[in-house]
Amino acid sequence: MKAARYLAIVVGEAHARQMDHSTRQEWRKQFARDRVSGLDAPSWLWSSVVELVANHEAAYLEHCRKYALEAVK
Repeated sequence: MKAARYLAIVVGEAHARQMDHSTRQEWRKQFARDRVSGLDAPSWLWSSVVELVANHEAAYLEHCRKYALEAVK
């Protein structure tokens, strides 16, 4: 559940940054209205989320590696 919440925040913020204020407000209203507590995600969505997490973690670790190398210089 914690991983799902984290990913929802990452994806939601990425989408929100691409919208103007009024579009973002409408998107939030629609999301709140259509929310389902017992939703079973389709396999393609689950696979995409797992891939997103893997890419995000790899990019973060690469950033940390480069930062550490620069600090040593």
